[in-house]
Amino acid sequence: MTSAQNRPQLLSGNNKFDYRMKKLLGFFLVILMSGCSATAQSYKNHKVSRGETVESIAKQYDVSVDDILKLNPEARNGVRKNSMLVIPSKSLKTTSNTDVTFINHKVKRKETLYGIAKKYGISQEDILKYNENVAKEGLKKGDRIAIPQFNKKPKETTETVETNTKDEKDNEETSFEIYKVKAKETKWGIAHSYGLTIDELEDINPEIKDGLQIGQEIKLPIRSKKPKVASTENYVFYDVKPKQTMYSLTRKLNVTEEELVLLNPALKDGLKAGMVLKLPLAKTEEENIDVVDAVIVDKFNFLENANPENVSNIVLMLPFKLNEINMDSISQTKEKLQKDRLLSYATDFYTGSLMALDSIKSLGFSVNVKVIDNGGSASTTRSAIYDNDFSDVHAVIGPFLDGNVNIVASELKSDGIPVISPLTSKKVDHRNVYQSIPDKELLEGKMLEFMKKNGQDKNVIIIADKDKTAIKAKLQSIFPNHKMFNPEEGNYIKPTLILPHLREDVVNWVILESDELNLIANATSVLNSYAAKEKYKIVLLTTNKDDSYDNSDNIYHSHLANLSFHYPSIDKPSSLNNKFVKKYEAEYGISPSRIATRGFDVTFDVLVRLLYDQNLAKSVRTGIETSYVENKFDYRKKLLGGFFNEGVYIVKYDGLEIKEAK
Repeated sequence: MTSAQNRPQLLSGNNKFDYRMKKLLGFFLVILMSGCSATAQSYKNHKVSRGETVESIAKQYDVSVDDILKLNPEARNGVRKNSMLVIPSKSLKTTSNTDVTFINHKVKRKETLYGIAKKYGISQEDILKYNENVAKEGLKKGDRIAIPQFNKKPKETTETVETNTKDEKDNEETSFEIYKVKAKETKWGIAHSYGLTIDELEDINPEIKDGLQIGQEIKLPIRSKKPKVASTENYVFYDVKPKQTMYSLTRKLNVTEEELVLLNPALKDGLKAGMVLKLPLAKTEEENIDVVDAVIVDKFNFLENANPENVSNIVLMLPFKLNEINMDSISQTKEKLQKDRLLSYATDFYTGSLMALDSIKSLGFSVNVKVIDNGGSASTTRSAIYDNDFSDVHAVIGPFLDGNVNIVASELKSDGIPVISPLTSKKVDHRNVYQSIPDKELLEGKMLEFMKKNGQDKNVIIIADKDKTAIKAKLQSIFPNHKMFNPEEGNYIKPTLILPHLREDVVNWVILESDELNLIANATSVLNSYAAKEKYKIVLLTTNKDDSYDNSDNIYHSHLANLSFHYPSIDKPSSLNNKFVKKYEAEYGISPSRIATRGFDVTFDVLVRLLYDQNLAKSVRTGIETSYVENKFDYRKKLLGGFFNEGVYIVKYDGLEIKEAK
């Protein structure tokens, strides 16, 4: 190995991960139509077991090998364990003397499968059998579809009772009962429980298009077993969109296929556009899924639009300082890790990055990663650039220090290689720099926006020390009817003087702007004493929460909790039940630090953006905000310079937990 003084070390050689993309299997049902007659065919899915072949599977189901290959072209090259095959079902074959003619129907705006089937006096299944695109992609305005008209009612001979079940379902679809809407029930919950789409439910009940009312009476199909309607108290809902697959849905909702089917048994019969799925409310909160009025919101998703052929090359440039570590001494290495803050950050960030790489691998995508030790200093950072080939690199994550980010960005600018600054908010004005940490001005601006939006009906009291004239002026312009309270000489407030400013009939917003430890400790203590009496509702806010709040023995978290303290933050603490936290603890035996979590979030975000397009700037042009375990990324392009992240949280104390303030 080359001397560390002359060349930056690479962990385990290049530490190059070549993650092979897993083959994404899709299923297409082939419907054969001939002249004016057709034969309907039913299908089932088969999960391949170890040692099985196409021939053995064909024999098992009493079908020919050609029958299987017609429905599963990829099986011509053999089958793998756990892959899924579509199998034609011999037991459900219809008799050959069934004559069918067709009517050409043009789909109109807001027409549904249920409505069209009802109009022509046939079942929805009849339409799907003869219209493959509708089965796969759903109905679209302007589509022309074939409507089967049976000259003689088909009599199906089967080896099972499935015909009776279908007849029973058809009868249920045409008979209705009156249902009274209960509290916390929604159109989505009712549609899910009765196996309807939202369009079908609204076709039956046009009066509910603008919403449901508690106690409202609506019509629902009679079911042999009365469904229990899923309540918004425990569940949220999602409308399946055309072209979505089980694979894309499980990635979008962050659940396994088994979990989704268990919650939504109708999926056993296949995924269809318009289906309403339910998901536990707690799951969406844990996975940070956007929900509005108990309905999961569709957002553009880089993973759903990923190109599996985008195998990117990234560099992690971290200050491991291997030339300063005696690898032969465990005790000296431990001591170095404990004393050297930059090295500690590097190791924590790296563990999070490895988790992100593993997550990308588990999704079936590939990425090549090169890990370079830049040593932390300017000279070793320059060496890292000069001694390594960056010609095929799509992005560099790191270094940590703003001076070193400047060096790397300057050297790689001419090649247009993006450099992501992961841990510093100090501006580096190169067009290829991505500042992933929002600066203080951005944090302040986002907090002022929050205050303006939510504080107009509050009793606003401003406490600011003499050095905060600029922010004081901004607050005064937002709240012209505020009450200004000036601290006493020596930076403290007298309880008897602030009391007259508090009101019992409205929420009191006390905005505290100070870097003085004495004033912060005194103000939080005084305000807490009044809030504890339950006579006054007091909320404490600031535009700039510095380290004083966390590093002083005189500022109590219990006081901040009683005051529901609100402030802007670049991140939000994750739940201990979070999937990332659990995986990290299983891998490393400890909970992830804030830096480790940031390592995961920054790395995963860069990787999914590169999967969407290997030109990182194109992901920014989509205007999409991404969020992961604790951090979110909403990049914007500077007029002169690179990119900056506007992803800021407004958080609050909820008891002794810190949660996002919505």
